Amino acid sequence: MTGNGNHDVDVAVIGGGPAGATVAAMLATRGHDVMMFDRDEFPRPKVCGCCLADRGVTVLRELGLQSLIDRGLTLAEVELGAGGRHLRLPFPGSIVVSREDLDTTLVEHARTAGVTVQTRTRAAVDSDRIVRTRGLDDGEERAVRARFIVAADGLDGRALEALPHFSWKVSGGSRFGAGMTIPASEVPSEAPPPGRLDMLAHRAGYLGVVRLPGGGLDLAAAFDNRAIRALGGPAAAAASILQAQNRTSLAAVASRLKWRGTPRLTRRRRVADERIACVGDAAGYVEPFTGEGMSWALGTATVLAETIDRAIAKNGSLVDWQGRHAKIVGRDRLRCRLVAQAVRTPGLAHAAIRVASVAPFIRRRLADAASGGRTSPAGDLIGGRS
Repeated sequence: MTGNGNHDVDVAVIGGGPAGATVAAMLATRGHDVMMFDRDEFPRPKVCGCCLADRGVTVLRELGLQSLIDRGLTLAEVELGAGGRHLRLPFPGSIVVSREDLDTTLVEHARTAGVTVQTRTRAAVDSDRIVRTRGLDDGEERAVRARFIVAADGLDGRALEALPHFSWKVSGGSRFGAGMTIPASEVPSEAPPPGRLDMLAHRAGYLGVVRLPGGGLDLAAAFDNRAIRALGGPAAAAASILQAQNRTSLAAVASRLKWRGTPRLTRRRRVADERIACVGDAAGYVEPFTGEGMSWALGTATVLAETIDRAIAKNGSLVDWQGRHAKIVGRDRLRCRLVAQAVRTPGLAHAAIRVASVAPFIRRRLADAASGGRTSPAGDLIGGRS
């Protein structure tokens, strides 16, 4: 351990998702004493689009997790659908990976790196910056004194509730997330083939549909609250979107299986003070388009690990994480806000698809907006009517 006698560990990480596990593993690899807490056991189901953009893939490769990448499916294209029109765009560099596989592999990687991992454990920071934990199975309580604390407990995490300056500011017009997985044995023939992500815009929200490595189908959506209430829940809202795109068999399956929900999606907060830093969804969220959420989590986690490593070496603080985080994600979040606003308005999405079908330059810009990368002028772009 590199800390002094006033601390039990150098770093306490609350949350074992992609961001938390990556920070923890990288710090342990650099010789720091790290504890990581998560209230769940792994593997666990999560509402997630399961698409990982190229920047996230790069982080996995740098962590030495090529086998996890190899277990994923290459994502070659995205099909946008709205108002009876559809447009296929190239989607280079991304993969589809099971969220259960991703989370479990990263947690085991952290454990192997030397992180003390405690699952089925609730953890929260009190007003004195002490991490208070409670085992969900045995009820055992413990106080952990850490030199630095990482909050990586997601959208609905409450690790920092005792610290008012970390309170959430949730957008009033924010949508709710919802998702479910259709087993491989029940996937209808009208589902997208492996390697293609379908993004469908509708007045109720928008829905992503993608094939998983095991043959199942992942559905992840962002729904308007009023639409959910009017239609009778996320299953009915998803069925409406699918029926509008003539996916009647898929709509029937989606309407009878259980959906999981999230809190309101778009939110922001302060992400750092002297001893505490937030990362991943716990650092704020906008409606990501395809693969952005997990890629932001992995990418920002690597930079935060470097920031904490430097702070430990120089006996410094984490205050500058506020500006560093904003610089890393600011431009991409703006892009996602613009794309999300377009798919919030089916008429606008329909018009964009119609124009892009006959304008190669617009198609390339849409492809770049979707993937966060850049496509070749000779990219394979397909437009048409469904």
